[in-house]
Amino acid sequence: MIEKSMSAVPLLFFKNLLPFDNLLHSISTRRGGLSTGPYSALNLGLATGDDTETVLKNYAAVSSALKFELSLLVASRQVHGTQVVFIGKEYKGRSHSPLVTPVTGYDALVTSEPDITLIVRVADCVPLILFDPVQQAAAVVHAGWRGTLAGVGEQTVKAMVERCHSTPEHILAGIGPSIGPCCCEVQEQVATLFRSKTPQTARCIQETGNKLFLNLWEANRLQLVAQGIPAGNIEVAQLCTVCCPDLFFSYRREQGETGRFGAFVGLRR
Repeated sequence: MIEKSMSAVPLLFFKNLLPFDNLLHSISTRRGGLSTGPYSALNLGLATGDDTETVLKNYAAVSSALKFELSLLVASRQVHGTQVVFIGKEYKGRSHSPLVTPVTGYDALVTSEPDITLIVRVADCVPLILFDPVQQAAAVVHAGWRGTLAGVGEQTVKAMVERCHSTPEHILAGIGPSIGPCCCEVQEQVATLFRSKTPQTARCIQETGNKLFLNLWEANRLQLVAQGIPAGNIEVAQLCTVCCPDLFFSYRREQGETGRFGAFVGLRR
């Protein structure tokens, strides 16, 4: 990934997605906003305990930097599941502000409609961005360990194939900043679930010093490859949210009292 400062807001971009002028995409950081305390500074979480008006100003800063309409920003109330929702033109104008969440229970959003911007909000979970430049379809995914185990990434690829007629070989993907394999310590019960799923996911569990660690980056990458996305089409940020307190909010590091950063994607006309 590379960092660019857009209208005084530092934002991250996947190198493999930057060449496409008709694609809006970015990962925000905690820099460039107005929030204070544990939410400092660019908190995009609406249910974190932060001041609502300040969070709205943070959204306004990001929308100005990325040049999208806040009324066309669509989010879901995330539940750590695998449900995918297609966001069509009927969603235009239904948000009105980031305070309005038009859909509930979906952790992946797909669109082929220009001007709509999709977002997932994270603070250790893995954000995925997918783009099919041939069929002009884009998706954003929230993948915590539960969603990763259940296959939210693979379900999103299947949804793009079924709904947008995408060919997996054409899809480009970015696996964003999240808790890394250095810090994602898990209990034996979680490790057993990953070990028992497939031989590939079993390798995502490593034991170090009598502790078990989960590699969510690799688990999600393997899912995308298994669905037919070429390995060369996938960029992994390899940025650990726990290890980068100056860049990212981290639910684990801050023991729950923290903000959220966002993963954005949309199609431009």
